[in-house]
Amino acid sequence: MSVLTRRAFAVLTASAIMALGFSAPAAADQAAETFVQNILDEAAPKLQSGDKDVMFDAVDDLVDKYVDMRRVGRFVLGRAARQMTDAQAEEYFPLFRDYAKMVYRNTMEDYAGQELKVTGSVDRASYDIIVNSKIANPQPGDQLADMLIHWRIYRDKEGNMSIFDAGANEIWLAIEQQEQFTSIIANNGGGERGIDALIADMKKRLNK
Repeated sequence: MSVLTRRAFAVLTASAIMALGFSAPAAADQAAETFVQNILDEAAPKLQSGDKDVMFDAVDDLVDKYVDMRRVGRFVLGRAARQMTDAQAEEYFPLFRDYAKMVYRNTMEDYAGQELKVTGSVDRASYDIIVNSKIANPQPGDQLADMLIHWRIYRDKEGNMSIFDAGANEIWLAIEQQEQFTSIIANNGGGERGIDALIADMKKRLNK
């Protein structure tokens, strides 16, 4: 499991919560809960197969089908997204898709063999919903038994939903990725130079 993913799921930081702009709890959203539960049910057979290759293929398929990768990819760049050239964007977004899949694989590997069930949701806005889930039948002593797994859902004007982010115990992968990506960009001169450095770093991590 990558250092980024371990940090994202193990370290509680106030900055991550503030960055998401959490407000007071609002009404639950049944449609979003059903959306997430259907995804978890779709994934369950392969995630519980015991075959790592099958599990990773399933995670890749689910990311392709349900994660709004373009939106997330721009978010993790922070302000630098506005400075990205068309040529950089053409190279960056396919790399980010592969990078995000790697992160999701490492994350979901911890839950292999487990069944996840939706436990509730918070409707922060008509387009921004947090859906919570937990392991359905944890074994005695399971360290993940009390882990609250979150799914941030984006709903467009037509009512179509997609996954924007995932996390656990209020720590979010996209926030952690944004911190890492913007640091690489800033440490390499910012702007287009910094984005070139980020693309090079992603290629190295992906062995490309």
